[in-house]
Amino acid sequence: MDRIFIFLAVIASLVILCQWFVYSSIRKYVFQRYRPITRKVAYFTLSFLAILNLVGSRLALDSDALAVDTMARQLAAVVYFSYLGSILALCVVFLALGWISMMLDLRGLMIRYVARLRAQAECFKSCKESRMGATTNLSGASEMLQTDSIADCKRKTPQLLRNADGSQSLPANFMARRTFLKWSSVAGVTAVAGFSADGLAEAFDDPVVEQFDFLHPKLAGLSTPVTIAQITDFHLGMFFDSADLEKLVRKLNSLEFDALFITGDMFHSPMTHVDLAVPALRGLRPRTVGNFAVLGNHDFYAGVTRSVECLKQSGLVLLRDQWLSHRNGKSLIHIGGIDDPRGNWVWGADFPRFGAFIKSAPEAEGLRILLSHRPNVLPSAARHQVDFVVSGHVHGGQIIVPVGTDRGFSIARIASHYTHGWYAENKSRMYLSRGVGLTFIPWRINCPPEIAVFHLKPSNDGQIRVVRTETQGLELSG
Repeated sequence: MDRIFIFLAVIASLVILCQWFVYSSIRKYVFQRYRPITRKVAYFTLSFLAILNLVGSRLALDSDALAVDTMARQLAAVVYFSYLGSILALCVVFLALGWISMMLDLRGLMIRYVARLRAQAECFKSCKESRMGATTNLSGASEMLQTDSIADCKRKTPQLLRNADGSQSLPANFMARRTFLKWSSVAGVTAVAGFSADGLAEAFDDPVVEQFDFLHPKLAGLSTPVTIAQITDFHLGMFFDSADLEKLVRKLNSLEFDALFITGDMFHSPMTHVDLAVPALRGLRPRTVGNFAVLGNHDFYAGVTRSVECLKQSGLVLLRDQWLSHRNGKSLIHIGGIDDPRGNWVWGADFPRFGAFIKSAPEAEGLRILLSHRPNVLPSAARHQVDFVVSGHVHGGQIIVPVGTDRGFSIARIASHYTHGWYAENKSRMYLSRGVGLTFIPWRINCPPEIAVFHLKPSNDGQIRVVRTETQGLELSG
């Protein structure tokens, strides 16, 4: 308990410090108030930020503050965590501007220093020439000439050194630099506001249906193609409520497929009322192969006992380190599901029970499909001849910058090798879904929520191939 309290205290302190940094940066760059903040203003501002975050977190998270599973609760969570997301984005903007300002200051100092040296060198050279050419009949006259020459050198020093009254003057480009920093700050704030609005719109848009043909030689005996749909990471409880889940179920029921795979993080936290998911999930259409689920790390955070009970009441087949087999014509499809290792939220890569799990796999020849919430299982799956892994957990990073490869650059790449899309290792293939829900920041930018659909078909040339198909070609029921 003490660890949790210390962790939360550290996080709260960092959040308030980030907001203080943004406030002071806007004051400095946008309003051009470069004087230090007084203690009185600092104490008032920090107190205000503390109260603001206390009220915001209570409304967004505390079940006693607003009614559970209501639009008001969801709106409070979206507003507060969008605010925190904007603060983090503005921290990056102002850190970059601070670095630029420092570099400009350094350049200006170097220019002024070099100009000072050159001006003084020229003046003293002139002084030396004056002394050599001056009459030296009287020592006093010579001394006076030398003094006058030095004074003349000081007068010739560039204006960036001293004003006429002897005070320090501003460099010639000083105001231009401040104007540049001001409008760069305004542009940064405007860009963050625009991206946050776009991110909110995309995050709460309907999930797109991504379709693929998965061709494998082990499916040569299929009598008909097998179609599988995958959803993952809807995180019921904060940004995703029971109304959203019912809407997702209606979307799934409108699609024709033989099996549904839910790869974890159905619930969000210990404060999630998991029982709210039961009526919606019980509305899923039964499928020829079945509706399957595995547990993700957040399902354990929400409470493993109540998560398991809820999923069982929902009519889903929960695979916990288990395998099931389905026969289609002369081909077997083995479906296995493994519990999330519950390690570190990002870097947990070890699956301590994977050895026992893989030993329990059916020995009969067939296509092995593994449901794993965390994608880090791929290397182990590839070593043990698992043919197809479906995974989630990463959300595609929720923000993808369209640069580099077709995959783009996901911000999740900072912490994870696997971010979204297809991956191959040896003869294994993995699809990592972007998911349908959200966590921490309610934004998605160039990373829309998705339902993945895979058409399992035999490979005529003996090669393992994945072919993207058109979304609009998916058959709808009714």
